[in-house]
Amino acid sequence: MVSVDWSQNSQEDMQRFCCWYLRRYNRESGDIYSLLHPHFLRCNYEEKSLTVFIRVKDWARNPEGTMHGGLISTVFDGTFGTLCHYWGKQRFITTVSLSTTFLKPVRAGDTLVITARATSIGRTLMSMTAEARTHDGAVLAATAFTTFMFLDKEFPGDSWQPGALPPIPCPPDTLPAQPLEPR
Repeated sequence: MVSVDWSQNSQEDMQRFCCWYLRRYNRESGDIYSLLHPHFLRCNYEEKSLTVFIRVKDWARNPEGTMHGGLISTVFDGTFGTLCHYWGKQRFITTVSLSTTFLKPVRAGDTLVITARATSIGRTLMSMTAEARTHDGAVLAATAFTTFMFLDKEFPGDSWQPGALPPIPCPPDTLPAQPLEPR
């Protein structure tokens, strides 16, 4: 089987990959990020950014009734990982450091919109920053910055096949009406 043609670097290519990665891989992998059900909203090749959103479920609450801080960090880490996978192509990646600052509580029923941006992409390291805002963007709930490492190991050549990627254009998911549940 032929692997993805990584020589293509464009807005369309990035959108196809990020959309596919979030819709297919993360929702079917069974890992913690997939349990949060990340949705592709948009990406920007020139800005090296990716925006996703999640709907905060009741199970994600801490004893105080707000979203668990570790899960907010998980959302950041997974979003950073998706962005890093696009720029790292077939290479495995790993988080080197991740720092999260919590500013406002996030409640069950909230839609959290996360925008991650690459600030530096080197041969082995990639640095990124991100913001998590409530649905309407009025509340900045948390910020994060990270460094990821591109590893020497690559995914098998048939891991990301051209047929697995969605056609162009890959439509973004739609933000749900806010709020769905009473607060």
